[in-house]
Amino acid sequence: MKKRKILKNYLQKYKKEYISLFTIILIGFIFGILFIQKGNAEEITNINSYIQSLITNIKNANGINKALLLLESLKSNCLFIVIIWFLGCTVIGSFLIYLACFYKGFSLGYTVAAVFTSLGIKSGIIFTASSIILQNLILFIAIFLIANSGIQLYLNIKRNCVNLKLELLRHLIIMLISLGLSILASFIEVYISTNFLIFLKDFL
Repeated sequence: MKKRKILKNYLQKYKKEYISLFTIILIGFIFGILFIQKGNAEEITNINSYIQSLITNIKNANGINKALLLLESLKSNCLFIVIIWFLGCTVIGSFLIYLACFYKGFSLGYTVAAVFTSLGIKSGIIFTASSIILQNLILFIAIFLIANSGIQLYLNIKRNCVNLKLELLRHLIIMLISLGLSILASFIEVYISTNFLIFLKDFL
């Protein structure tokens, strides 16, 4: 009960910041979808080729190198968290953090739109629900935590109203928590979502 109250107070305190971050990511997501829809024929052909190749590898489960997939996912997720952490320590951190969140939303929107463009509605829903949603829910929790922490660090430094060492330590701790969540997201992506997608391969 106490932990629930702490979480509730935390969310209430930073409600505006999280709404702003969500809005920026949502706008990026929409732009990612629109970018696919406005793409030229060559781009659509390349996307279809890539998605179909991916589906072929999934249907031939033995062709999936999970160790390599995990390494790539860890590099991508952890690097993004570290970048957000670093941006929060800069003098224009707030703007750059929002820009990075927009990019992450754009990437997700682009990916989802590419899947639906290549596979159609039915297979697109199956692919998205089984292989994209779960790990991204955890990853975006990590992004929200570190992005809000970076924005608060930037604002507090700007106002010159905090102990800088304590603020940097707080920001570092949040970064480590976010890294832990991003690592969890990578393992889920490779060893749960991928296996789930392989299980549903006959429906793609």
